[in-house]
Amino acid sequence: MKIAHVHAADLGGGAERSVISLHRALLAAGHESRVFVGERRTDEPGVFEIPYVRGVPGARRLARAIEHRLGWQDIYNPSFRALSERLADVDVVHFHSLWGSQGYADLAALPRITARAPGVLTLRDEWMLTGHCACSFHCQRWRSGCGACPDLAIPPAVTTDGTAFNWRRKKRFVGRSRLHIVAISEHLKSLAEASPILAQHPVSRIYNGIDLTCFLPLDVQQRNTARLDLGFGADEYVVIIAGQTVEGIRQTIASRHAIAALNALAPRLPALRVLAIGHSAERVGAAIDAPVRCLPFQTAPTAMARLFALADVCLVTSEAEAFGRIAAEAQACGTPVVALAVGGIPEVVVDGIGGIVVPPSSPNGLTDALHKLADDRIRRDLAAGGLAHVRRHFDQRRVADAYLGLYQQVAERGSQH
Repeated sequence: MKIAHVHAADLGGGAERSVISLHRALLAAGHESRVFVGERRTDEPGVFEIPYVRGVPGARRLARAIEHRLGWQDIYNPSFRALSERLADVDVVHFHSLWGSQGYADLAALPRITARAPGVLTLRDEWMLTGHCACSFHCQRWRSGCGACPDLAIPPAVTTDGTAFNWRRKKRFVGRSRLHIVAISEHLKSLAEASPILAQHPVSRIYNGIDLTCFLPLDVQQRNTARLDLGFGADEYVVIIAGQTVEGIRQTIASRHAIAALNALAPRLPALRVLAIGHSAERVGAAIDAPVRCLPFQTAPTAMARLFALADVCLVTSEAEAFGRIAAEAQACGTPVVALAVGGIPEVVVDGIGGIVVPPSSPNGLTDALHKLADDRIRRDLAAGGLAHVRRHFDQRRVADAYLGLYQQVAERGSQH
């Protein structure tokens, strides 16, 4: 089959790893896969930056000014609109995140693109359901049209409350498009099925895939060597934090739970050591009352896999997660997870099987769970359970097969259109 993927970028975080991992799996299975991105940041084969198209002179500047003044999002992008010409020869167009990369997408193009080739749209967050934000937290206004937004600063932020307009615009253009919606967790699927914006379209659940040839456990000697390279002893208790658990410090969310839990654990467990990974690792590390090794964001999956595998436990304290890729990758590397029970996390980390999932309302739950996993026997059992769970549900090859089955269904329906 010929599949074209559309996404904001080819390097960034979990969403980008998911897209590129799927692209590679499709190529390995003998299919023709191309990825069109708003920003090309790597030399990954088969990835192309969406070519710049000028459009009406001055219209881009005018659109940006209107967006800033009225709180509208991405109302005019001629480069994205021109994609319909480049995607005319494919069997299926697979849209991933349609926000980011400085407004690379334009939803007005969806009907024209999907008139030529049927579309699959994978939801990796809640942006397609709302009037501006990628995560609604506890707000329910997306169910009835947004407007009177309680928090305009949630990314992607807007300066003025144009959320009702954005919501109606999404509903109009999504409603005119040929799309099959995919959610990356049952949690997100339930939200999609309740969305008026997506009401006319079928919704399926396909989990994110993990490359198990990359994310895998180390043997004892490899693990000890990896720990020694970072200054950790074989008998020290290493807790790794990454993703939103670290980057959440920018919005004073997520990281606060990790910092509080680790600071409460430190007096109880002198062997505690923390490995913090990410752009904000130094800021988080400075607030932790235990020895911390800080490393920058890891662009190479193999490097991140090695770090997961050398740790004893992965701590995930996101306040919202559509899936929980950090938790899945850690388990794939044989590292059990302690996490808050939010969003898709309970699907990724089965409590008592691959780790310990703590209710957000339990203030001491994270600390107690981390202390419990200092027991080698308990940790070994959870590591084995988590690894089996990941192999059963998140193997990239299985995920690629699931998407191929969906592509075939969508292409069949498209040929009858």
